[in-house]
Amino acid sequence: MARPTSITKEKILAAAIDIVRKGGTSALTARNLSSALGCGVNAIFSKFGSMEGVLEAVRTEARRLFKERVGAGFSLNPPFKGMGLAFLWFAIDEPQLFKLVMDDKVSAASFEDYIDTQVGFKRESIAAISQSFGLQGKDAEMLYYQLMLVGIGLAHTCVECGAALSIPQVSEIFGKNVRAFLMVIRAGNDERESFMPQEGTGPEGDVESYLLIHSLAGQNHLLQELHAAPRYIQDNEWVEMERVFRNGFSLTPESLREEHPNLTRGDVRLIMLSRLQFSVTEQALLLGISPASVTKARQRLKAKLGM
Repeated sequence: MARPTSITKEKILAAAIDIVRKGGTSALTARNLSSALGCGVNAIFSKFGSMEGVLEAVRTEARRLFKERVGAGFSLNPPFKGMGLAFLWFAIDEPQLFKLVMDDKVSAASFEDYIDTQVGFKRESIAAISQSFGLQGKDAEMLYYQLMLVGIGLAHTCVECGAALSIPQVSEIFGKNVRAFLMVIRAGNDERESFMPQEGTGPEGDVESYLLIHSLAGQNHLLQELHAAPRYIQDNEWVEMERVFRNGFSLTPESLREEHPNLTRGDVRLIMLSRLQFSVTEQALLLGISPASVTKARQRLKAKLGM
């Protein structure tokens, strides 16, 4: 057994990280750590005080490695995509450390706060987005948050579900989402067709629109549920639908009415459901009316929009 004086904090930390890498945080016990070091538990506690202290040190080191490797992605071209790929590769290459970094217990008021706290790199990312895509201000910020949600979803799929994604596959998925979100962001608010897409722009129509809706559904349980099994939307659920609509298309009921003051609440909801790729039959179920009523309402709406 090693002498206590030969067991340094650095050796304990290295052994603890190795245990977490192989078996996750549940494997980081005093018995496993002392066995790996060949020492008694007192040698560990004399340096860290408790196993909670050891775990906190592992978490701090995991975050340092995360920041180092993800930050290096900005050296690639384009830099923001490089950061996204580095983020995903860290999750694939270091799944247990990634879980430790991202599952850190944190109180966040919104997903933006969560990303700012857990991921970071907002300032560098927005600068890279401005450089690569020419977006500024809120548009650049929106693209950053939306793509980080895509990245977090992909990363957790790899870590939690064991999905075997290669870097080329990840790059393709990330690239398609970039193009889909750019399409939405760059569409001017005066492009009325963007409010009312033609029927059939889902799986059998525009691919980028299809990708965008599937990305949004993956980020929101209510939207995912309604696409899987359409049902009547309760009044209190429209608040959540408006949030999805705002995040996905940079549009709100207020901005739509500002552009077209004669729109009713029903008109706005019809626009939202159309942009979220629900068919006429599905819209009828969601609104609690007949498909014929939806068709007539769409015709009246197109007249109001001058289409």
